[in-house]
Amino acid sequence: MTDNNYDYTYYNQDPRLINDQQQVDVATQVQPVQAPIKSWVNVTDSRYLKGFAVGAAVAIVASNPTVQKAVVSGSVKLWAALQGGIEEAKEKLQDIKAEVDQS
Repeated sequence: MTDNNYDYTYYNQDPRLINDQQQVDVATQVQPVQAPIKSWVNVTDSRYLKGFAVGAAVAIVASNPTVQKAVVSGSVKLWAALQGGIEEAKEKLQDIKAEVDQS
């Protein structure tokens, strides 16, 4: 009786392959990129400092409850106006269709 359960076997470890087929080609292996941490946190770069300052300002403003309420309120008003505009456009389209049908 043979065991044919290869569900959890990787292709390069398949026991049905002969030994030379199981060799992994070194040229096709992916080498990890080793980026130094220094490039992520470069405090001498003006772009990094500007981004840090803008991010900190946004975080401070966004954590203010008054600003949060204003943003939510403004978003609700904008959404309501958008929906009203779409409904108005639908009504105008129906009026135009009715006029065309009467002609």
